[in-house]
Amino acid sequence: MIKQANYLGIVVKDLAAATAYYRDTLGLAVDEAESIPGLYTQFKLEGGAILSLQANTEIPGGAAYEPALRVDNIDATYADWQAKGVDLLEEPNDKPFGRTFLFRTPDGQVLRAYQYPNGH
Repeated sequence: MIKQANYLGIVVKDLAAATAYYRDTLGLAVDEAESIPGLYTQFKLEGGAILSLQANTEIPGGAAYEPALRVDNIDATYADWQAKGVDLLEEPNDKPFGRTFLFRTPDGQVLRAYQYPNGH
């Protein structure tokens, strides 16, 4: 079951410059605990939404954004959606932010489904 549409990852060419812009110009606070220097910057937002910058992330179709949907159980969701014929682009795998997989909608958008680490 989808719990939230609470993540937007923005793919950037120059992570340091983009981080400086979002932090210094737009006034967002960097969440150092969740960021990975040189690869990923996550910002602190209220209400549980996540905004991040991703360096050189390969998203099928070359998209510049990566919306994600949080689910309770990524493996059960994968199995359910596989049985329903969803266009799954990868098997569930572990990333620093949790367990995840990419899928494609019938209109061609690539979305990410994810579960917080340790089922949080």
